[in-house]
Amino acid sequence: MAGVEIRATDRTYAAAVPPITTMSADLLQAELDARSGSIRPAAYAMRPDVLGAARLSRYSFSRTMLRRAVADGWTAGRVHQDLDAEGRGESIYAVDTGTHRFSFVVFTTTIDEADHTDRVIADRWEVAGVLVDGDVDDDLLARLRIEVPEQEKSRMDPRILSLTRGNRSVRFFGYLVDELAAGRQPDPDRVGDAGYILRSTAFYANGKFGMRSFAGYPGDHPFRVPYRAQFVAAWMFRELGYDMVEHCARAKGGETAVGFDGTWRRYFGLGNATGLGLVPYAFKHPRVLDAWVGVREMALADVRERAAAPADGVVLRGWIARAREHFASGSDDDCTPFLNSQALVPLLDGVAEAWGRVADGPDPYDALYRWAEQEGPETSEMVVSLLLELHDGDDDQFDLLFLVDEHSSADPTVTVAEVRAMLDERFGWLGDLGLEEPPADAFWWVVSDNTEEPRRARRDRLAPEGRDVAVDVALRLWRFGRTLAGRKADESVAAVLADHPEHRAALERLVASDRRYGEPRDNTCSTGYLPLQIQRFQLAQYGMDEFKPKSTDWLRVTLFQGAPRLAELGPHTTDDWVLPARPA
Repeated sequence: MAGVEIRATDRTYAAAVPPITTMSADLLQAELDARSGSIRPAAYAMRPDVLGAARLSRYSFSRTMLRRAVADGWTAGRVHQDLDAEGRGESIYAVDTGTHRFSFVVFTTTIDEADHTDRVIADRWEVAGVLVDGDVDDDLLARLRIEVPEQEKSRMDPRILSLTRGNRSVRFFGYLVDELAAGRQPDPDRVGDAGYILRSTAFYANGKFGMRSFAGYPGDHPFRVPYRAQFVAAWMFRELGYDMVEHCARAKGGETAVGFDGTWRRYFGLGNATGLGLVPYAFKHPRVLDAWVGVREMALADVRERAAAPADGVVLRGWIARAREHFASGSDDDCTPFLNSQALVPLLDGVAEAWGRVADGPDPYDALYRWAEQEGPETSEMVVSLLLELHDGDDDQFDLLFLVDEHSSADPTVTVAEVRAMLDERFGWLGDLGLEEPPADAFWWVVSDNTEEPRRARRDRLAPEGRDVAVDVALRLWRFGRTLAGRKADESVAAVLADHPEHRAALERLVASDRRYGEPRDNTCSTGYLPLQIQRFQLAQYGMDEFKPKSTDWLRVTLFQGAPRLAELGPHTTDDWVLPARPA
């Protein structure tokens, strides 16, 4: 989770597991083919403004993780905590899946507020933690005390599954401590709708810094689903925020202090911020993107084809009302180019009115969606999220569908005519992007020497000099097509590459782009490119909400807001925790 940072690095998700990943890819494509007449076409679903209006749903990773925890009878809790009055020290949380036991080991300190940052790279953090496969003995704990706070400078071992860090909320941590210490619950008007106590800046995994690679998980491992380890760590990171505030309040207020009660016990999530680091991942992994979009589109088609059922109608009305209450308790902060919480209230009123008109007619769920699509992406994607609450897909199957085999290889003997046909079929939309115009190639992407994060640079101010990050997919494929236009139809593509080796990456990308939903229909190098749109889609897939842009390049979000706490996990834990209203 990075830039959220949820970074799985650029490695293939399941490189050592071709049977399962091949099966899952074939299964997803077969399911989509079976619904080819009802799924949304890529021409719509992969539009930047549609991706940029996505919201968390039943199949976002935070929710699939917690449903798995309930279904498999996981237990979780704090097993050790040693903090001083300011919340500095160490804590250990554990989760038992029934077949495996995991530990979240976290070290906390305080730093000057001026040193707080939303960026991935910094020198110090107030929170640094790791998710460990197994229990933690004294020797490992001693090593983690040294290595974990160093983060990028550290060296882990394969027992470590995820590495994370973050800071306290500058605005709210101290206020919450003061209120609980005085025996009071927070004032809703003071807390606003930020909805977090701690804010994370990264969740690294998949072999980085010596941690276990995803390919190294055995076949029966409970975290052998993309991002599951990171989200277990994030869930326990969020728990730490509650524990730290209540500990500091008791230290300050003594017998007067109280803990969070009522809806405050679940209201706060985990804050996060993400920037340009998300963009390269989305554009480098078309088959992963296809799985994320394809699962959503498959589930949406299922719901749209359902016959009317009174019970479903009641559930849908409840979700519409719940969403309205959640956003009505939010703020009217400027969230351009997105709608802020208050601006979503009349949108949801419109959804409720539309449902009232179509609920008793034929194909009501399809009718509601078709109405929403005419109202624009913010409305259509809100309705998609609401409709997906009616879907009851098999989570075992859906976990498999997110496993992706990204291996592909180009055949150098294919003819120019065959490659042209492939380009027309998969990238015919490039002609709509104005790629011959100067603004189309205004930027290039690079990993900054100063921040170690992806950045955009103006070509007229700084030459790439071979250091660019290859996310210029649209331009590469367009130029490859222009070169092919001047070649004989029956010659091999190998002959073309012999004359133009610069197009090899374009050919490999063309071959890998063999799925419906693998390509955002956008050009990352143009002056009009808006990174926030693909960032929001990825964050929604993770399960984040409260999208608050701080520029065209980065935004703040909240994760696990309203989610059950560790001690509340049990057979009666439900999946309706999202979209909590601010306590009155």
